[in-house]
Amino acid sequence: MACDRFQTDGMKLLDGEMTSTEEQAYEEHVKGCADCTNELRDLGRVVGFTNEMRLRAPDEDFWEGYWRSVYRRLERGTGFLLLIVGVAVMTLWVIYEFVTSPEFLTIKGIAISAILLGLVIVFLSVVRERYHESKDDPYKEIEQ
Repeated sequence: MACDRFQTDGMKLLDGEMTSTEEQAYEEHVKGCADCTNELRDLGRVVGFTNEMRLRAPDEDFWEGYWRSVYRRLERGTGFLLLIVGVAVMTLWVIYEFVTSPEFLTIKGIAISAILLGLVIVFLSVVRERYHESKDDPYKEIEQ
C-alpha cells in the first residue's frame, strides 16, 4: 500500500516543504485515505498549538537575583577552592623539603616550617569557624 510513503509527508506538507506536484499528489491521496486524513488533521492541530505558544520572559528581578546568586556561588567557591589547593600544595612542599633536604633542618628551615604550619592551622581554624557560623547566621539572607 502506498500509505506508508504518504504518512511521512504530512509534516512536510504542513511546513510548506513540498513541491506543488508532491502537494497535489498528497492531497489527492488524503481525500481517499482515512488514516492519512486523520494523521494530517492531528499534525495540523499540533502545528497550530505550537505556533500559538508563547514563552513568558522572566522579569528583571528574576534575572538580577539569578545572576547575583550564581556569581556569589562561583566567586566564593572558586576562591575557597584555590585557597585550599594553595595551602595544601605549600604544606606538601614544606613536608617534602623537610624530609629530602638536609639544608632544611637548619634554623632558617625550621623557622619557615613553623611559620607555614602556623598559617595553615590559623587558616583551617578560620575556615572551620566561618563554616559553623554560616549555618546559624540570622542575617545571611539580608542584602547589604
